[in-house]
Amino acid sequence: MTRRIVTSKRRSAGVMLAAVTAGATLTGCGQLINPYTTELKYDAADGVSARVGDLQAADLLIVNNGEGSEGKLNGLVYNSGSSDSQLTITVNGTDTQVTIPAGTSVRLDGKKNGNGDKTVSPVTISSLGDAKVGDQIRATLKTSPGGSTQVAIPVLLDQYPYGDAKVEHPEAETSGNESHGSGH
Repeated sequence: MTRRIVTSKRRSAGVMLAAVTAGATLTGCGQLINPYTTELKYDAADGVSARVGDLQAADLLIVNNGEGSEGKLNGLVYNSGSSDSQLTITVNGTDTQVTIPAGTSVRLDGKKNGNGDKTVSPVTISSLGDAKVGDQIRATLKTSPGGSTQVAIPVLLDQYPYGDAKVEHPEAETSGNESHGSGH
């Protein structure tokens, strides 16, 4: 029988190899059990996102004043295609069409997006049905070619930062009995 004499250098190298192997294994296991949260896709705003064909919609939401059945659609749509694309938005059986220019993004509220001068007319959803502020409305986004997709678009109150409503505060009423001095 042959005996092998293990020197301290070989033992150290073996221990190091085992430690590196264990570290690599545990790191991979950790990623499997706990994926990086920075790689998760989510909507980082109040609206929702959707993709249909060459179009990518972001932060879709409907602004309503809480009284009527009409709402304004907010959000941004980017067309990654090489030709203009017709987007059809269907809510409660009513179609609204918007042409998205090729290779650009446009805001659906009709304002400039800061990355160019292309705009579209503001998109109004004529019938919200019985939906109220705080509800979600089912909508279908369709383009040809590209198909269609359904999204649940939230309805928000017409106020900052999405709506046009201005906050008005009543004037402060003062009586003649108030002291304006240093309190002495």
